[in-house]
Amino acid sequence: MGPTAELLAARSPWPPKAELQADGLPTGGLLHSPHHGDPWRDPGLLGVPDPTLTLASTAPLSFRAFIAEAYPRYGFHRWALVLIALLQAIADGQLSRLIVTCPPRLGKSLLVSKLFPAYFIYRHPHLFAAIASYSGELAYAHSREARHFYRVTGNQLSKDSAAVGNWLTTQRGGCIAAGVDGPFTGKGYSLGVIDDPYKGPADAGSARVRSRIEDWLKAVWFTRAEPQFTDAGDGALQHNLSAQVIVLTRWDHEDVIGWLLAQETGDAPQDWHILNLPAIAEHPADRLSFPASCTLEPDWRAPGEALCPERFPLSELLKIRSRVGSFWWNALYQQRPSPATGSIFQRAWIRPPFPREHQRRYAPLVLSCDLSFKGEEQNDHCGFVLMGLLLPDALQPTVLAQAAGPLAPQLELEVIWAARHHFDLPQTIRFLLSTLAALDAQGLRPQAVLIEDAANGPAVQQSLKRKVPGLLPIPARGSKESRAHAVSPLLEAGQVRFHHRAAPLVEELPRFPKGTKDLVDAFGHGALWLETRYWRGLGIKRDPLPMLLTR
Repeated sequence: MGPTAELLAARSPWPPKAELQADGLPTGGLLHSPHHGDPWRDPGLLGVPDPTLTLASTAPLSFRAFIAEAYPRYGFHRWALVLIALLQAIADGQLSRLIVTCPPRLGKSLLVSKLFPAYFIYRHPHLFAAIASYSGELAYAHSREARHFYRVTGNQLSKDSAAVGNWLTTQRGGCIAAGVDGPFTGKGYSLGVIDDPYKGPADAGSARVRSRIEDWLKAVWFTRAEPQFTDAGDGALQHNLSAQVIVLTRWDHEDVIGWLLAQETGDAPQDWHILNLPAIAEHPADRLSFPASCTLEPDWRAPGEALCPERFPLSELLKIRSRVGSFWWNALYQQRPSPATGSIFQRAWIRPPFPREHQRRYAPLVLSCDLSFKGEEQNDHCGFVLMGLLLPDALQPTVLAQAAGPLAPQLELEVIWAARHHFDLPQTIRFLLSTLAALDAQGLRPQAVLIEDAANGPAVQQSLKRKVPGLLPIPARGSKESRAHAVSPLLEAGQVRFHHRAAPLVEELPRFPKGTKDLVDAFGHGALWLETRYWRGLGIKRDPLPMLLTR
C-alpha cells in the first residue's frame, strides 16, 4: 500500500480492507456508495485533488510526445530519435550548442526548424526562438509551420501579434524569422536555429557570399542571442537558457560549419556538440576529426550501413553515388566537402577512346569555344575543344522504345581535339574559319559551334553569324567551377574518352581549378550540350543525372 492509500485508510474508518483496490484506493467511490458525503471515496469530485492526476496534468510533454501529438504520421527513424534526444537536451537546458550535418531530403528541416521551435516555445512560452535560412521566404515558411504545430497542440497565441514572421504567445514569448543577412535588429532570442544558410553551391563556393554571411553572424545573429551566463548578484555566474542549433548539408569546406569549427581554436571556443550523419557509415579510422573543444555524437551504425534505409536504402545510395560523382557525394552525402584528392577531375578518370570493331559516326559533332582576347600574353587564352557523341551501334526503333528502361543506350562522348591560343578578335575569327575548313576537308565538319554568350563571345557571334552555319550562343550559367562539377560525374563513370590530340585539355583537367581554365570551360559547355541533346534526341525520358543541386 502506497503513502496515498495509507493516508486514505487512516482518515476513513471504512470501507473494510478487503474493499480496497490493488492500488489501495476504495472500490466504490462517492457515486457508488450508500454513504454519500465522504470526500475520501472519490478524490477530486468534490474539490479534493488526486495527487497522481495533478502531477500528470502539470508535467510537460517530452519532445517525442509533442511530435506524436502535433504530427501523428511522423516516422521516428533511428537517426531522428538520436536528434530528438539532443534537441530535448537543449529544451531542458542541458545542451546549448549543436551542429547537425546530414544528407539532403532527410527531413531535417521538419524536425529542427518547424517542430522543435514550436516545442521550445511550448516549454518556455515567455522566451523567443529565432529561425534563419538562406531567404526570408523560407524562414517564414518554417515559422508558419512552427506556429501551426504550436497551436494544434492546444497552445494559444497572443491576439495582438500572430504574424508569420513574428508571432507571440500569451506569455509574450514567441518566434521571429528572417533570411540570412536579414533584419534582426531590436530583437533577441533564447533559441537560435540556422537552417541551410546557402541557397546552393554557387553561394557556398563564393568567397564573397561566405564573407557576407560570416559578417552577418558576427554583427547581427550572435549579438541578438541571450547571454549564456549572468551575474547572480554575489559574483557567481548564473546559467541562462541560450542555445544555438545550426543544421545544414555541406556544400563547401569553407562554409559556415568550416568557419565555426575554425573559431574553436581561438580564445573563445563555443564547445559545439556535433551530430555528423554521413549517408553511408564510415569505418572509425576514416571518420572526420573535430577540434578538441567539440564533442561528437557517436555513430551507432556499422561501417557501410545506410543512414535511413526506410527512405534511402543502401542500393539507392549507391546509385546516387554513381550518378553524382565523388565530389558531390563526399560533400552532400558524406559531409566531407572536399574529395580526398583535393581536385574536381582525377587523373585516373582520363581514359583513351572507346574500343570499337568498326567505324562509328559522331552524331552530333560540336566545336565548343571559350573566348577571351586582347592579344596580350597576360590575358586569358581562347579555348577550343572538338568533341562528339558516338551514335549507339544498335540505334533501332526497339532500342528507342526501351530507352527509359534498363536497356537504355549508354552515353559515350569523345574529345577529339583541343587547343588554346592568345588571340585578338581578327585572329580568333581567322582561326575559327580555317579550323572549320580543315575539319570539313577531313569529314569532321561540326554540326554546331558553341560560343559562350559572355565576355568576347557576342563580338565573335556578330562577326560570324552569316559565315558559320550552326553557330549557337551558350549562356554562361554559374561559375566555371560549378560547370566542372556538373560534368565530372560523366568522366568518373567512364562516359567521356580522350584522343591523343586532346592533350592540352588532358593536362588542364587534373589541375583545375588551379592554372588555366579555358579548355575545361569549353569542354564543360560542350559535354553538357551534347548530353542534353542526346537524351532529348533519343526520346529518353529518364534524366541522365539526378537533381544534384537541390535539397
